Amino acid sequence: MNAPTPGTVPTVRGPIGTEELGTVLTHEHLFIADPEFHRNYPALWDREQSVEQAVALLEEAYELGVRTLVDMTALGQGRDIELIRRVAERTRVNIVVATGLYVLDGLPQILRYRGPGAPLGGPDPIIDFLESDIRQGIAGTDIKAAVLKFVAESDEPDATVRRVAAAVAEVHRRTGVPIVVHTNPHNRSGLAVVEVLGGLGVAPGSITVAHAGDSPDHGYLKELAATGAYLGCDQFGMQALRPDEERIATVLKLVGDGHVEQLLLSHDSSAFMDHVLPEQRAFLYPQWNWTHLHARILPAMREAGLAEADITTMLQDNPRRLLSGVPVAAEAAGEAEGS
Repeated sequence: MNAPTPGTVPTVRGPIGTEELGTVLTHEHLFIADPEFHRNYPALWDREQSVEQAVALLEEAYELGVRTLVDMTALGQGRDIELIRRVAERTRVNIVVATGLYVLDGLPQILRYRGPGAPLGGPDPIIDFLESDIRQGIAGTDIKAAVLKFVAESDEPDATVRRVAAAVAEVHRRTGVPIVVHTNPHNRSGLAVVEVLGGLGVAPGSITVAHAGDSPDHGYLKELAATGAYLGCDQFGMQALRPDEERIATVLKLVGDGHVEQLLLSHDSSAFMDHVLPEQRAFLYPQWNWTHLHARILPAMREAGLAEADITTMLQDNPRRLLSGVPVAAEAAGEAEGS
């Protein structure tokens, strides 16, 4: 019934010491699928095949050095904790799971009429849902979430974003679990949501601005880093959206600016997703999987002059600090801002 014990992180197989996290992919998914469609049209998805593929990919990643994967699949993305458990039982990679809400176009019906600002008013049920996932376990299991997630894609957060942010901030205050926000890298939504959460009492060092690293605006990224938040450089392999060469250049610039202690590297990939057909994904993103960073991106970063210590900071030290609930040092962000 308690929040995570200091010094440990809950995983699908049970709590582990933070020193056991090793190299962490901080923003991934095992499966992303619309449960209603797949329940009614089961031929759309071969779950058994996807489980086998997930296990195989995780074992490949383990051989390359990955020790922990954070599954950022929230409510609204088809989180299936039993399917995740089946994978976790067959891989050496630790799997950490998230809770939260992934909503882009308004709240789902179950939340729309109850809660602050809703027609029926009352306390926000989002708080109880998310806190239960952290303290008690997800869907009646003993698997506890270690991360809170929600979406903020506009640089002017609307009523839905503000309500979800308020609920997430309250659960963060109660549990200490860090917050990851899916943002749009092509506007200033990251700055806007850090400001909203700050107004709700959340320290920027407890916030990760996911997908920030895909922004082509380095001035925006420097402003964002100056807040003290973590920046997710977490879509490596999605070449159709932005060439990896540009993503690498962004990381190198931010490291050069003194923000290495705020950067998190990942792919935002999955073993299965129903956004695109498998053949479309193979054409658009042929290298987009959990091995890509170690197989191709890190060698390119090393060749470009990135120090091994900086790689360790981004893939081990920063994730360990984030998942331990220890905010990034405010003085580090301040010193980098002045550099």
